[in-house]
Amino acid sequence: MYERLTELLLEDEALTDGLSDEDASELIGWLIGIVEDLEDESEEIPQQYLSQLKRVGHEIARIARRYGVPVQELIDLVEQVWEDPSGDSSPRPMQA
Repeated sequence: MYERLTELLLEDEALTDGLSDEDASELIGWLIGIVEDLEDESEEIPQQYLSQLKRVGHEIARIARRYGVPVQELIDLVEQVWEDPSGDSSPRPMQA
């Protein structure tokens, strides 16, 4: 399952289009890390989580391209928003 999800992220050229190699690597690595964490917590990752992660990745890439903000700074911002107030800092997909 993990390999298939990783492959889907790597094949999505829109996630890295227009980013430097370093920014693209950071973004893909971060998304794959979240998938790994989710897989550790449960056997099956709901499709909605993967779709949501891809949307977040696309928005991070869009902002980085349009405004020249380094991907790592955007990732740090998203992780800060995702932090669990109870102190558990494992990333969880946002719920609409």
